[in-house]
Amino acid sequence: MENTLSIPVALLAQGPLRIDGVTYYRHGNKVRACKSQRGPRKVRREGEEESSNRFTEVRKMWRIYRRAIGDLPIWRVMAKETGVNKSDSLFHSQNGGCFRPGMGVWAFPTFRFSVGTLDAPVITGAVREGWSVTLNWENDIDRPKAGNSDRVYVGYFYDTQPRAPQMLSCFGACRGDGTVTVDIPSAGQPDGTRLHLYLFFGNEMSNRFSPSVYIEV
Repeated sequence: MENTLSIPVALLAQGPLRIDGVTYYRHGNKVRACKSQRGPRKVRREGEEESSNRFTEVRKMWRIYRRAIGDLPIWRVMAKETGVNKSDSLFHSQNGGCFRPGMGVWAFPTFRFSVGTLDAPVITGAVREGWSVTLNWENDIDRPKAGNSDRVYVGYFYDTQPRAPQMLSCFGACRGDGTVTVDIPSAGQPDGTRLHLYLFFGNEMSNRFSPSVYIEV
């Protein structure tokens, strides 16, 4: 491009200046201009904005979820089994579609509280009395992917708090029992608030888990 004096030399004392896709720079006591390598920043499309906001929502939920499960390596174990580099990437791929930006979980039935290679529970019934819930499941024979000694876990959401996953470790209960009764903290929720529950199992070594199964009460 031709030399230009439209930009005073003094303005370039601190370095080149880019305006509307043109970079002005100082060459001796003259100002020269050339086309910038990068054009003006493009405005993100609506779909790109939605995707970015959803990704941000999943990242926030991942941090809250990890606090809820404590030391259980549920997603880390499954990521290793499936060859995924990071556990949060697996969580995103499995649950990303269950979230709405700024709202949390909207598709509770398809949300995966747990994943794994152990056999999933087969829930046969649920009875709720106040904040106490009894879950029953079908118990088959003891086998490699469904040990009678597998520990019982219950993840849950209050219907009013779709961004706050919680979990109970049911100490003393095992798959072979076929039933468990859990007392969900009321946490200041109105009586009768709907609960979204996720029953799953983990082995005694806490290095294998089952997929979670959803039920609403």
